[in-house]
Amino acid sequence: MTTSGSVRGVEQDGIRRFLGIPYAAPPLGERRWQPPQPASPWTGIRDATAAEPVCAQPEAPDMPADTPRSEDCLPLEVTAPADGGAGRPVMVWLPGGGFVTGAGSIHDPTRLVEAGDVVVVTVNYRLGVFGFFAHSELGNDSNFGLQDQAAAVRWVRDNIAELGGDPAQVTLAGASAGGMSACTLMTSPAAEGLFQRAIVHSGSCLTGHPAGAIGEGVDAISSWHPISTIQGTGQALAEELSCPDVACLREKPADELLPYTMMSPLVAYGTDLVPAEPARAFAEGSQAAVPLLRGNARDEHVEFILTAYPEGITTDQYSELLDIAFDQAASDVERRYPVGDFPSPTAAASRVFSDRDWICPTRESARHLRTRGADLRLRLHRPLSAAPPAGSHSPGTFDPPPHTEQRSATCSTSPTTQNPPPSNSP
Repeated sequence: MTTSGSVRGVEQDGIRRFLGIPYAAPPLGERRWQPPQPASPWTGIRDATAAEPVCAQPEAPDMPADTPRSEDCLPLEVTAPADGGAGRPVMVWLPGGGFVTGAGSIHDPTRLVEAGDVVVVTVNYRLGVFGFFAHSELGNDSNFGLQDQAAAVRWVRDNIAELGGDPAQVTLAGASAGGMSACTLMTSPAAEGLFQRAIVHSGSCLTGHPAGAIGEGVDAISSWHPISTIQGTGQALAEELSCPDVACLREKPADELLPYTMMSPLVAYGTDLVPAEPARAFAEGSQAAVPLLRGNARDEHVEFILTAYPEGITTDQYSELLDIAFDQAASDVERRYPVGDFPSPTAAASRVFSDRDWICPTRESARHLRTRGADLRLRLHRPLSAAPPAGSHSPGTFDPPPHTEQRSATCSTSPTTQNPPPSNSP
């Protein structure tokens, strides 16, 4: 039984799962670019044995091609031991995907539930142009995907006891953009008290990318920008689609907006949900004072490099890319990451930017917290598989970078500018 009505799940091999439970109303029509609204109650018993569509998003290597996509996409899934026990610790999992792809429903937490004797909740949230759009007409409202995440954790607080979990033992966890979401919500007054622990994996509120790391011709970017910057991107989209106002944009079908979703992979600060830049909040110690586990996949940036440079990188291009990314420090970086130490220049670039963009920010943010005696643990994890994601490159063009220790040169080298991605359509 949930606050909206009864649900029927599926039980198999000692695991009980409830799929496709709505935690908010469908964000359609007038609810597009509005905060999530409560799910409508239902009568009878709702079937919760099949996954619902994932949120509207472009094709991605880790998303099965036949997965249904829709704007009506705000369910969550609950996986728990089937013995009927109560009061278990709860993990709420926020998936990654650069804020433009991904879904909680494609993750199977069965092994975690079995090994940890916990309840796991996986969440879908609005993405890209549907989840991180802003416009002056909306005031300082934005971050609808993050608002969805907070709504899902409130649902957990109100309902998880009925499904075997303890609402006073909730860990908010995520990887990549999911980890960046978790650390952002640690700085949000609106999320205060909703979770008691956090896991931030392969993502940090200090994460950023120097020029070239995300693609040829792409300037240095951060994932967090003032609301005014993201409102400007929203206005550019309205002009591109010849819309005088948000009402016109709300009338556009999702398929017409989706090609512009890469204009909106950014989190706004200066909003009610995220009042301050998260990196500053952590530096000042104003984030939620909850125990925090941090870690990284060693090769987090492999997929980005393979997507941005599908034909691979030559030795000359590797040197040029380091010049673009690191400017005067490029020669120092290349000495510490010589291309001859790697199976290919592509593997070398993947190692450089995995260290610079992901591992170094994690370690830097850990140092910030340690100086204040925060309750924190830091781990550096090997990936579950050394193979790059299926479909992201042609066979034979890439060998994984060697699992050497991160090298210190890139940790002190930051991009000189932090710009939003290009506002033109892909």
